[in-house]
Amino acid sequence: MQRRLTIGIGTAVAVLAAGGGIAALTWPSTSEAEAAEPVAVTGTLAAEPNPEPPRVKTALNTVGLTANGAKADLAQQRTKRFSLLGVTWNDGGAAPDGTIEVRTRSVATGKWSDWRKLAMRDDAPSGVEAGDLGRGATAPLWVGPSDGVAARIAGRGAGLPAGLRVDLIDPGSESGGRGGGEPSPSASASPSVEPTTAEPSAEPTGEPTEPVAEEPAPGETTTSTEEPPATGEPTAEPSPSTDDATKVDSLDEQVVTPTADAGIAAVTAVTTAPIKAQFPTYYSRKAWSADETITKPTEISVANQVQTVWVHHTYHAGDSSNDYECADAPAIIRAIQAYDIKSDGFSDIGYNYLVDKCGRLYEGRTGGVENAVVPAAVKGFNTGYASIAVLGDYRYAESTDAIETTIAQVAAARLGRYGYNPASTVTLTAGSANSKLAAGDKITVARLAGHSDADATLCPGSNLYGALADMRAKAQLMVTGLALKSVTGGGYSAGAWYVKNAATVSWTVGNDSAEIAQFDVWVDGAVAGNVPGTARSATVSVPAGKHWVTIVARHTSGSTARFGVWIFGDTTAPTFRATPAVLLRTGTYSTGSVPVTFYPNGADNLKLAGYTVSRPVAGNLGPVTSWATAVRPGTATWTVTARDLAGNTRGATITRAVLLSPETAAKKTGTWTKKTGSAYLGGKALSATRKNAKLTWTFTGRHASLLFSRAAKSGKVAVYVDGKKVTTIDLRSSKSLYRQAVWTRNLAYGKHTVAIVVQGTSGRPTVVSDGLAYVR
Repeated sequence: MQRRLTIGIGTAVAVLAAGGGIAALTWPSTSEAEAAEPVAVTGTLAAEPNPEPPRVKTALNTVGLTANGAKADLAQQRTKRFSLLGVTWNDGGAAPDGTIEVRTRSVATGKWSDWRKLAMRDDAPSGVEAGDLGRGATAPLWVGPSDGVAARIAGRGAGLPAGLRVDLIDPGSESGGRGGGEPSPSASASPSVEPTTAEPSAEPTGEPTEPVAEEPAPGETTTSTEEPPATGEPTAEPSPSTDDATKVDSLDEQVVTPTADAGIAAVTAVTTAPIKAQFPTYYSRKAWSADETITKPTEISVANQVQTVWVHHTYHAGDSSNDYECADAPAIIRAIQAYDIKSDGFSDIGYNYLVDKCGRLYEGRTGGVENAVVPAAVKGFNTGYASIAVLGDYRYAESTDAIETTIAQVAAARLGRYGYNPASTVTLTAGSANSKLAAGDKITVARLAGHSDADATLCPGSNLYGALADMRAKAQLMVTGLALKSVTGGGYSAGAWYVKNAATVSWTVGNDSAEIAQFDVWVDGAVAGNVPGTARSATVSVPAGKHWVTIVARHTSGSTARFGVWIFGDTTAPTFRATPAVLLRTGTYSTGSVPVTFYPNGADNLKLAGYTVSRPVAGNLGPVTSWATAVRPGTATWTVTARDLAGNTRGATITRAVLLSPETAAKKTGTWTKKTGSAYLGGKALSATRKNAKLTWTFTGRHASLLFSRAAKSGKVAVYVDGKKVTTIDLRSSKSLYRQAVWTRNLAYGKHTVAIVVQGTSGRPTVVSDGLAYVR
């Protein structure tokens, strides 16, 4: 069935059938078309100083064609393996006038194909990239793994361009393949076209970003560095924001975009309101193994906006070009990139985005999927535009819901970012001449338009062009405002949540519930379940370990939006890597309060949340290494409970008594004078002025602290532990201070002696001892 859109003078209405639903899309009259906003080029891309070699390498081999007047022939011959070909010639400003045909020999069957006609290339770069026309070229043709070629040109007129040759591109294969784009026998089958999708994001170290990015089944957030598992349904990074796309860097798992099966409700397009849609999940350049070593980013411009999205198809050689498997799409895209750069002189693959027949989306031209990177696709209409190409020939192949849903979401997201609606119309000016328009000519088109609207071409094929009305209607039907609200069941830290074995994920969404078909719950790229469109939360079972949980909202039209979070499952209780410890601190002591430091010494296999101390003092602590507090002397029992972010706990109890030994308990040597007064510990102290006056305490414990009174005339005292001198303390202070611990010492548990010896400091010999404190 061919579907065509006609926009006449006044208001035309396109009525389409989709999965049983009817969409009425009201178009503005041409008099209501918006004038194109001025487009500015903001610069060119920066070159990567050390581009990473591709995982899969491509190869270009050429076979020359000898022209004989207006004809040229290449007899059947064996070649190195290839999967895509085209005919090129020296002068990019010239073109053969006539028919160019090729035939190829299949690696699989050894048989030669019928003759297939090549179309002339109808896309080209702009700006800096167009400065060097490079070679002229036909459109490329995907033929699958082949090892033989023949060609013939039946020209008209006096002759053919010089330098004619057949360019054969081998896209390589993943490890274990047989070359020529042929997959290994163990490669997974082509993705199904059933409705589903998926993906994850970054390591919980801060709010993930990247990251980062929306959907790994071609169909990506924010300071983390690790990408989520690239399997199953793609998602955004663990951030409440879902503005960024999700990318998928692996094609190991089969991922598919959703198809619409609920139909499209009646829609009246609003010509000015943008659609705030997420950019869909996509396979990254890394996933299809783009060759970054051959791109020329410094020749690729970036504009300040995208004002129209052009739809293309990639092949012009009959319905056989749609016989590829979706698993072959990465090889096809690699081959197109190699042909665009090596054969035709482009700076990179010409399209911003590509879609396979399963509806899976791929990142095309380098520079970022959500930047206004200038493509090389529509002559005269590249700067300020975006181009998306469907793999195949859609003069013959039928468009599908999966393809249309993906294109609609790309258009809604890209145009909505700049305040445009895909269903509105705009009047554009040709930046350069092409086969349809002269430079400066004006055309009025929909903001989601076909290549043939701007140039004399059959692209994107009548079937894809006829589906543009469906796509514009679907572009109005997007999930908006989807965002994480909360995760309950545990705690949060640095970009991730921690629960025992289940989490309840809650969200908000801008759509009415009737517009949402359902919410899918994915865990590590696999569907774990779904909830109805009326739901705003889901409880997820979380096994032990780290998991990427994605919530995918499915609009009744088939479009999707998603967000993702890292969630750790943890049923292991914390431990104590060492016995908790209590140490004395310096400061002011009294008979009712002694300053101490408590060291809980807890540990956890994932994330420690903190501690609860219930005795001898109460405290609710975070994951601290120590806690400064105060206790009443004589207390003995300490009770502490360690807890992790998931809510697991483990308790510990120790006996640690803080005791005060008065100066009168010490053995005295030399002359010491008793002092009394409420400022002293227990109302009493000992004072000495003569050098070598000594006090010695003997006790059994593990930590000790010496107490003194301090003043401007206080002298110095030497400290001995178990008979060895350890330090000299100067007790002088500009202010009078009492009951001061100015020295503490950590000791192994046992019997110890601590002694002080007066130094007889000249002019200020006095030392006032107020006793010793220790921990037993």
